[in-house]
Amino acid sequence: MLETDKIVKEIQWAKDLKELENVFDTYLGKKWLLNEEFKKMASLSIEEKKEYGKTLSDAKVILTDTYESKEQLLSIDSINEKLREDIVDISVEGKKIEQWNFNLLTRVRRDLEEAAKTMGFIVESGNEVATKFQNFESVNIPLTHPATEMHDTIYLNEKDKSDEYLVLRTHTSALQNYMIKKHWLPLKVIVPGRCYRFDAMDATHDTMFFQFEWMYIDKWVSIANFKDVMEKFLSVMLKRKVEVRMRPWFFPFVEPGFEIDARYEILDRKTGEKSMSKWIELLWAGMVHPNVLKIAGVDPEEYSGFAFWPWINRLTAMRYGIKDIRYFTNGDLRFAKSFK
Repeated sequence: MLETDKIVKEIQWAKDLKELENVFDTYLGKKWLLNEEFKKMASLSIEEKKEYGKTLSDAKVILTDTYESKEQLLSIDSINEKLREDIVDISVEGKKIEQWNFNLLTRVRRDLEEAAKTMGFIVESGNEVATKFQNFESVNIPLTHPATEMHDTIYLNEKDKSDEYLVLRTHTSALQNYMIKKHWLPLKVIVPGRCYRFDAMDATHDTMFFQFEWMYIDKWVSIANFKDVMEKFLSVMLKRKVEVRMRPWFFPFVEPGFEIDARYEILDRKTGEKSMSKWIELLWAGMVHPNVLKIAGVDPEEYSGFAFWPWINRLTAMRYGIKDIRYFTNGDLRFAKSFK
């Protein structure tokens, strides 16, 4: 005979959901005791079936209702227990979130990009890994040039389709040939990005530096056009009194070529005296070499152009009066946080 009261008490005495589940499996699950009692009715007479069947049905309703009520109570208790464990005291002061700020190199790069856009230049990035053709031959540097040697250029183990080792680009000019073929002419493009060389590290040199390629190719482009663009660029970027000098220089990818040096005014905070810094090489420049145009499929008799390559690290140092460019990449957060 089914002991309904006993089962009800077991359900009510369950301390948690797991214990309640065990009671359910015993009496109300697939192999429940109540089901076995229903099977016994097959051997009873019709009158006995009616009477015992009603008893079992009533018991099933009572047990099911009791189980569901108990399950609801235990579920609420379980939720409340978790809430007590994860309670958050909103009156306690939270962690202070530090205000972020751009790295100075990023800040200056973005200013450069905006200045270039106002003059009609498009912004590209390109790959930091280049083929020897892109890095050297496409810009009129023969593979016999000293710059192609391993003491100047960082080579990778991977090779290109012509079985030549790939290199980390030594200048953003490695993108010139690609940009001409991609956009064709007339072309006004800037290419900011990292470059890599085996340089001895000091206050003005690093093995990794940020360069900013400017290139303008069209009909009748002259040095006067370059000078105009460069002066506008410097006036936007440096935001301080700067002296500039242009020196004739040889670069395989420009003809004529020249280096542009600059020095800026320094204020001694202790004495209040002003002086000029040492001359610092700021950028390389020149008119795009006819051979570079020919390699890209451009007729140098019809088109001409200029290119120049400021070093963002040095520009940033001049703009903010920083004497050592290694501060930009040494990971010292005190330096980064000092410029908001």
